[in-house]
Amino acid sequence: MAMRRPLLRAVIPLLGLLVSPAGGAAAPPVNLSQIGVWSTALYAAPKLPAQPAPQASRKALPPEAQCIAAILDAEKAAGITDHLLLAMGFTESGRRTEDRLFTAWPWTVNTEGRSHYFPTRDDAIAFVRETQARGVRSIDVGCLQVNLRWHPEAFPDLVTAFDPVANARYAASFLSALRRDHGSLESAIARYHSSQSERGEAYRQRVTGNLRWVAGALGYLETLAAGPGGGAASFTPAERGRLSFLSGLFADGPARPLLPTQ
Repeated sequence: MAMRRPLLRAVIPLLGLLVSPAGGAAAPPVNLSQIGVWSTALYAAPKLPAQPAPQASRKALPPEAQCIAAILDAEKAAGITDHLLLAMGFTESGRRTEDRLFTAWPWTVNTEGRSHYFPTRDDAIAFVRETQARGVRSIDVGCLQVNLRWHPEAFPDLVTAFDPVANARYAASFLSALRRDHGSLESAIARYHSSQSERGEAYRQRVTGNLRWVAGALGYLETLAAGPGGGAASFTPAERGRLSFLSGLFADGPARPLLPTQ
């Protein structure tokens, strides 16, 4: 069960006593708005801040880490500040896994108004091909849900379309182009989803809500993006337990992520 805020407020001071400086000095008060950074420092090892895995090892990351890591890299390369693209990732392909981890999922497909989350890239590709065989052309794919109908030149094939790095880079480039063309970031966010004003504005508001959540949960997200220790291909049970705990800190409340319709 997720930790409720009243309980969280009671537990944090007690935990502070456990990590108070030597000599019995009182630990500094904890700012709840910084709980993501605080909890990562307490539970992550080593003590250095978690960093995204190197670009060359992206495909070795577990699926739940791949979009977050790729989006963080794409933001840095494109000069996108305040983790706006990460907030869009949760709006587009966000989910809560069976391990209770909030993340953006690389093998996500949206068609006919519904999001589908597949366990593997091959499963997602097979679904897209089956859907296309039925005559459906408007299909959103990957971390940032790039539409195959409206962006036919974005990727050379479906394998690339579902590659988190390629998907995030294209989305960052498209968002930057929209901002140049329409003069404001607000318009760019809305038009990333739709040129229809009402639909675009509703989407922009959801992204804004997720932006607040991402800001608070950034420590957890960076820990997730760093991937398993020792370059392993999957998280150990202990690592998953720690991540589940960190994710659970942000499971309740008005700022929880606004995920796509399933």
